[in-house]
Amino acid sequence: MSERQGAVSLESLEIFAGANPEVLAQIARRMQRRPLGKGELLFSAGDPSDALYIVVDGRIRIWTVSAAGAEVTLNVLTPGALFGEIGMLDGSGRTAGASAMAPSQVVSISRGVFFDALDRDPRIARNVIQVLCARLRWTSARMEDATLRQGPQRLARILGHLAAEHGRKTARGVEIQIKLTQGELAQWTAMSRESLNKLLSRWGDDGLVIQDGGRIVIKDVDELEELAEFG
Repeated sequence: MSERQGAVSLESLEIFAGANPEVLAQIARRMQRRPLGKGELLFSAGDPSDALYIVVDGRIRIWTVSAAGAEVTLNVLTPGALFGEIGMLDGSGRTAGASAMAPSQVVSISRGVFFDALDRDPRIARNVIQVLCARLRWTSARMEDATLRQGPQRLARILGHLAAEHGRKTARGVEIQIKLTQGELAQWTAMSRESLNKLLSRWGDDGLVIQDGGRIVIKDVDELEELAEFG
């Protein structure tokens, strides 16, 4: 197995940026591929952590369970994304669950393989620090959204994130390239499907968004950013 796995190359990932090519080649030879069917569970919160994962194909949902017992989406990952590194590094249980939103493939890098690479190339250790800091900032932002912001502001911020990470400029506006059902988007924003549907319909009437076959087009990015910031 080469350092390029499917459409994903190790050197393109922040955690391996600038690493020794020989070290990356060794990692690539020891990676394991795993296919996942739609809805298939990769791991749950509390499960043992023995590997980090890279999305090769499909979409992976990272989720947790609220105090009320409802699943809450924390993130949606597409090809090239890396996840599961925190549990892999400290060997503790998983902090969240991961499941496939569509037929997907991931590759895993075991804890032993990763720590061998750390010993051989200190640049990876510096990269790990940067990745963990970014994860901490992301988690803090999500906690702030959940505790301090109302539904419309949470939705605006999530759509802004999706547009920035997965958007494509078109004649109609910025089209979010991943399809999310209203149920999935409601989970992510901690809203009911009814409230989400009403809000998206109102924003459609106001000329802010277009709903088109499961995709969302942001027609007015500036207004969306204002809603995300000030509600």
